[in-house]
Amino acid sequence: MGPSLVIERFEFQRGGVWYARYFKGLVTFLVGHSKAGKSTAVEALLYPLGLTTATVMPEVRSCQYLRLVFRVAGVRWQATRSGSDPRARVSLKNLDDPRAIEHSLAVTSSKATEMTAGAFVQDLLGLSAAVRGTSRAGLDEFYTTVMALRQNTIASEFLGGGKDASRVLALEVVLGLWNEELAGLEKNASETESRFRAAQSALRQFKKLRDTGALADPDSVRAECEQKQHEHQAAAGRWQKAAGALTAAVGEHGRLVALHKAADQQRRKAARQAEVVQGKLSRVMADQARTEGELAALLNPAAQDCSHCGQVLPERAPGLCPQCGLVHPGGQDRRERQIATARARSERLARKVKALQGDMTTVAQEAETAAADALAARDDYDRDHVASARTLAQSAEKEAHGLSRDVAQLKRRLQDADYISAQEVRRKEVTGRWSQFFLERLRQINPAVEAASTDPLDFTTRVKEHGDVDKTFADSSVGGSPRAATNVALLLALRDLGRVDPLARVPPLLIIDSPLAGLGATGLDQDTSLRLIDTLISIADDPSADGYACQVIAATNDPLPRPYPGVREIHINDEHRFFDHAPVHAG
Repeated sequence: MGPSLVIERFEFQRGGVWYARYFKGLVTFLVGHSKAGKSTAVEALLYPLGLTTATVMPEVRSCQYLRLVFRVAGVRWQATRSGSDPRARVSLKNLDDPRAIEHSLAVTSSKATEMTAGAFVQDLLGLSAAVRGTSRAGLDEFYTTVMALRQNTIASEFLGGGKDASRVLALEVVLGLWNEELAGLEKNASETESRFRAAQSALRQFKKLRDTGALADPDSVRAECEQKQHEHQAAAGRWQKAAGALTAAVGEHGRLVALHKAADQQRRKAARQAEVVQGKLSRVMADQARTEGELAALLNPAAQDCSHCGQVLPERAPGLCPQCGLVHPGGQDRRERQIATARARSERLARKVKALQGDMTTVAQEAETAAADALAARDDYDRDHVASARTLAQSAEKEAHGLSRDVAQLKRRLQDADYISAQEVRRKEVTGRWSQFFLERLRQINPAVEAASTDPLDFTTRVKEHGDVDKTFADSSVGGSPRAATNVALLLALRDLGRVDPLARVPPLLIIDSPLAGLGATGLDQDTSLRLIDTLISIADDPSADGYACQVIAATNDPLPRPYPGVREIHINDEHRFFDHAPVHAG
């Protein structure tokens, strides 16, 4: 059972004055003839909570504000809403917490992140905001499906009419059958084509299993999943092995790259050394050139001029001084020595030049050769080993990832199959127990009922009386007591189910507008009406999960035939209108 929802009083402001109608006890009947204003009161009762489908009657529009004081799981709340402007914001306040802020919430919102007043109250009641395609389960849907039966539909439409998809969704939430993960699949189906196909397949399987009544058997999916897991483990092992080989190859490739880098550095070092040798060679060659020039001057002395007058000196015989003509002691020997010294120095420098040229050539060639060899070794290894290892590793990785996706997909399918199986079992169990309670409640109202059941797919009903065939709601008499009794009994049975099923979140409050109009008659109609009244009163005696009993607010044309302990009647007639003659609120 969901948390209790008990109404304490309904307030409204007219001409700056607050009036109130009090709902003392757990059962209240609004009693009055047709057109007395009972439906107006019922429609206005939950209007302050932010309902959008509540009819805005002229009596409501004439109020400045309408306010509802109610309890949810024992906590007192106050909801205030404008009567003249249904689109104005709703104010919700926790009366038991003086420090609590007052929430000002919109009735409707185009922003997904903005909470509305209805969504706030729905959250208080623990009801999920379910969405399936274009259908949604909001406070309005819960109100018209499981919380209230209106006068214009109670004897003609199943659970108030409305869209079948919204009714089914709301009942799935209340019964604990709505699954957020399955809803996520359905939402993803509308976002992308691939997700749509996957979700559509899951939904087709789910509907097929439900239609045939077969339980989902996930053994085949589980076996395929285990086989894929083995294949994935083997592929992952091959991937790890290939990845290891690739790692080793990349390591060797890195070593060769390092060798090439070292060789290239040595080449640049050798080039710098060659530059140094080249500088030395240039200097030695310059020295050699000067020495050869001196030697040539000694071997072929140029004509000399007189150091005094500057005239050309005459030719002298060997051994004579070119200037004075006298014999020069040792002159020839000295010249020969100079020639020999210059020649020796020239030869020595020539050898040094040749040696330096050889050293420079050798260093440069060796460095270039080493660098070229290292580069070739790196490229050859990259081509012959690294590339093939990389290809193998990429292929193994792709295979492993592909199998991983297959395993994940099979696991999802297995989860879907397990969920479908559990959902099917849960759905049958819930609707089976609901059908049992439905039959019991129907027999309380109409003892002639022999069998009654609730369909696990769309939650429609079939009822069979003694001596008659079973009938759906649509096959029952039009606008008559059987349909009203079916609607009332089904909602009462829903509350019976909520008391024994911890997953069901049934709001205990039940509002019924004119269930039957035969209390003042005689015969079958009167007997049926009295049994229905007794059944409604009995439901308020059972406590909800949080210890608070279910509250019933109903409307009927005729006064109750006798006093009922704890049951209060509010009489409405031409002299005592619900709005016009309400007591002034003193508080």
